[in-house]
Amino acid sequence: MQFSLKLDETSLMVLVRERLLALFGPQRDAGRLDPVSQLVNAMLSARTRDTVSVPAFERLAQHYSSWDALADAPPATVEAIIRPVTYAEQKAVHLPQALRMIRARQGGIDLEFLADWDEEMALQWLRGLPGVGPKIAATTLNFSSLRRRVFAVDTHLLRIGARFGLLSPGTKYDEGHDAYARLVPDDWDADDLYEVHWLIKYLGQRICTHAAPACSHCPLRDLCPGRNA
Repeated sequence: MQFSLKLDETSLMVLVRERLLALFGPQRDAGRLDPVSQLVNAMLSARTRDTVSVPAFERLAQHYSSWDALADAPPATVEAIIRPVTYAEQKAVHLPQALRMIRARQGGIDLEFLADWDEEMALQWLRGLPGVGPKIAATTLNFSSLRRRVFAVDTHLLRIGARFGLLSPGTKYDEGHDAYARLVPDDWDADDLYEVHWLIKYLGQRICTHAAPACSHCPLRDLCPGRNA
């Protein structure tokens, strides 16, 4: 694999981060959702814009006094609250199911125990829940107050990774997560991975879009082998 500046992949990620930081600024936060709340939020956001999923999460949090109450809620009621998120009918079934499974396994709806688990084991445990795939599991661990060293990969990161030649076209979340995990420097911590996720996501939302990438405005255009494709 060759890049215009003949960088190895790890060095490329460092340079990508530096340039995107100059464009978008630091992506750090003072507060995080607890891991169960982040799980619910992540399940709602799958295939759904934040402008739709965030209000849906807020409606759920206002309607139910606790996540235990949501666990026992009928799917039809949940579906009415979370619409218009994508796949609302399926999510209305999976959300209570996942919460009930956590309660059955742990004696309560709590994921704080994952703070002490190996990251890969924690990912696999979460992926055993209904409706939870690799992206949802990773964001639950990394974006929540757990702040685990897991790199979350979404559709924007898959697309940009393919355009850069870091991923094969059509790479799925599993392979994309593993590929990005190999690319990031060993000394990047959980907050670094969180920041890089959002930097690349913003690039994908605002410049390197699916249909009409604005290559002339991209700070990475000299590094990108796909810019003329």
